[in-house]
This record gives sequence, structure tokens and C-alpha cells, in this order.
Amino acid sequence: MTSLFSDSNNTFDTLKTDDPLSAWRHLTLSIKAHPQDLKLHTQRIMLAMNLQLQPYLAGALQDFFVTLKTTGRPLREKMFILVSPLLDNNSRNYFKQWLDEDTDANLECNYYPGAIFISDSCQKNLITNDEKEDELSLLDSFLNENYSNTVDKAHYCIAYGNIEYAQKLLELEIALGQQGQQQSLVEQELLKIYYHSQNKSALDAMSEKMLNNNRVLSADWKKVQNIAKEW
Repeated sequence: MTSLFSDSNNTFDTLKTDDPLSAWRHLTLSIKAHPQDLKLHTQRIMLAMNLQLQPYLAGALQDFFVTLKTTGRPLREKMFILVSPLLDNNSRNYFKQWLDEDTDANLECNYYPGAIFISDSCQKNLITNDEKEDELSLLDSFLNENYSNTVDKAHYCIAYGNIEYAQKLLELEIALGQQGQQQSLVEQELLKIYYHSQNKSALDAMSEKMLNNNRVLSADWKKVQNIAKEW
């Protein structure tokens, strides 16, 4: 249990780079719960310098910039200089302009892979409900074509910063009420999302649904419920 639900403040220490992608997902969930924790942000950016994770590097830097807004300029400059050689030209120019102007108000909103947060000051393009549905449909098609089980689909979504959709996929799988080893894995992955993102309301709602459907809550599930009382 301790390996699955370790102290989020020690994330990088407990998940060294034997499995960088797992560590990346862990940090992503932790930052969702603690968006102002700059130590987590810097650890995540440095982790994304790993060759396997470089597609997410711009997203990690974007979350750092969005979190700090116009504060912490020396920190933003330091992290930008550190990762700049690994960014493509468009991304490098994007963040350079953001730093030069100390705002992204004149930049179109970029949605980099791995980014969790959305800036409230960039120039957003209006997206209709139909366009949102089309995006979700494309995502579903991609997931179904490339992954054979719900856990792998959720892992992909978390890595790309889409934590809410990963949670939805796992919750829907549990709602189907199937039993067996795969269902147990689904429950463990959903618990990780609830725990590391400290989403007590979603945990409480799913617990109630499971009990109403005469599902027995596992020992791990009850342990997270108990921990959640402190959130």
C-alpha cells in the first residue's frame, strides 16, 4: 500500500527514473492537488528532460508559467534557460515572448501535451459544444485503436494532463460491475487518481455508488477513505 499511496511531497524520491513515465504520471496527479507546490513543478520539468518524456516538456513548463503568472520571474527564466535547448523552435519562441512581455496576453492559447492547467490570460479560441464532442470522439477512437484495456487508456490520458477524462474512463469501467483481476487493477488506478489529486468529492461519490450496488469496498479503498478525512 505504501508504494501506491506514498507521501506526495516525496514523489520524486520514491519514484526514481527506473520507470520515468510512471513517475511522470505520479507527479502530474500530485500537482493537480498541489498546484502551488513549486518543488513538484520543478521536479516534473526536470523529469521531462528524460528523452522518453520530452514530448511533455513544454506542457510541464507551461504549467509552471501558468501557476506563477507574473510572479517568480527569476524562477521562470531559470527553468526556461534550462530546458530551452530541448524545445522546438515554436515552443522556444512562445515561452520567450511570454517572458519578454511578462504575460501571455498577446499569445494564442497553446495546449501542450502534458499540461494540466489552462491560462486565464492567453487569447482563447471559442470552441463550440459540437467541437468539444468531436474532440472527445477523436480521443475515444484513438484510445480504442491503440489500447486494449481501460488502465492503459487512463495512463495515456494522465500523461497528457487529461486527468478528468482518465478518471471518467475508470469510473465507467467500475460502473459496469465486472469482477476479476482487471477490475481490481481498475480500482487501484482510480484510487491513485483520487489519492494523489486529493479528489475527496469524487471518492465519496464513487464509494456511495459502489455501496448502493452492493459492492464490497477493498481494504485499500477504505484506507484511502480514512486518509481523505484529512483533505
